[in-house]
Amino acid sequence: MVRAKVLSQEIQEESLVIGLRILKTFKGASELNQTEGIQVYGSRQRSLFAKAYTHKDGAACGVDWLENGKVYFITGKIFNSKLKLHLCRWIAKWSQVTQRQRAGARRFYGPNCDCQISPCYGDNCPKLKGCNTSEYFNPTNNDCEWRHTYCLKNTNVTACAWQETAEYKNCTNNSEGLP
Repeated sequence: MVRAKVLSQEIQEESLVIGLRILKTFKGASELNQTEGIQVYGSRQRSLFAKAYTHKDGAACGVDWLENGKVYFITGKIFNSKLKLHLCRWIAKWSQVTQRQRAGARRFYGPNCDCQISPCYGDNCPKLKGCNTSEYFNPTNNDCEWRHTYCLKNTNVTACAWQETAEYKNCTNNSEGLP
């Protein structure tokens, strides 16, 4: 989970390879440092350059809509030493990430990493269940839920559940949750 600036995009066979300047790592720093193509970046050597891979076609869940020069909040998956991006992961322009979501990235999301938020199909879903419903994951279904709730483990650490905030209640009262 990082805040990153898109520097470049290049098609290689069926993949779109995205060059990222990692501005802040919220979660997964040790895994990210083991990925292919990672290197120290910048005149003061204070950030990292990483390559992210996605399918070149949006119809195949590829993230083909990022803009060079823009800063994004990016969640991905590291597979075979490569940072992989796809539409089932949370990717948003940094300017559209709410203050609550930014605080969540700093304080809540890492400790609750065991919660499965994105849908997982099949038998190989090792995360805790409870938040992996597509209606919460899709920001177009209910903007209030998307922007003002977060997923936390229960006290027994056996499952996860969406936690509503005061902002969520205010949002649903004012706008009825419509985007």
